[in-house]
Amino acid sequence: MNDLQIIKSPKGEEMIVLSRKEYDRLTHMAHDGDAHDAALALIQISKIKTGKTTLIPEVVVKAIAVKRVHPIRAWREYHGLTAEQLAKKAKLARTTISQMETGKRKGTVTAYKAIAKVFGISVESLIY
Repeated sequence: MNDLQIIKSPKGEEMIVLSRKEYDRLTHMAHDGDAHDAALALIQISKIKTGKTTLIPEVVVKAIAVKRVHPIRAWREYHGLTAEQLAKKAKLARTTISQMETGKRKGTVTAYKAIAKVFGISVESLIY
């Protein structure tokens, strides 16, 4: 980067003059970054299309991140279910659902799997 020069335009704007070699190096770096980002985007699109990743609706994200609602409650409310309805579908006690949502109970892996199955999402989407 020693081969650049800063000059001022007639309007007083700073401009940078650099060698062709440095310009080519920077352009190459930017292009490689773009290609990498594009490849990552294609991988994610593929995962979405094949159902290998869960898209989280904005209302659920806001409930969890902004309102600090437990993910189980955020997903339950998104699906329009009461705690009792979710418990019945997941074959769990209503008190288990309530206690997990309030943090009074951690919940078992089996419980999280059952709840995730009801919502059609990954277990990871219920854990924060």
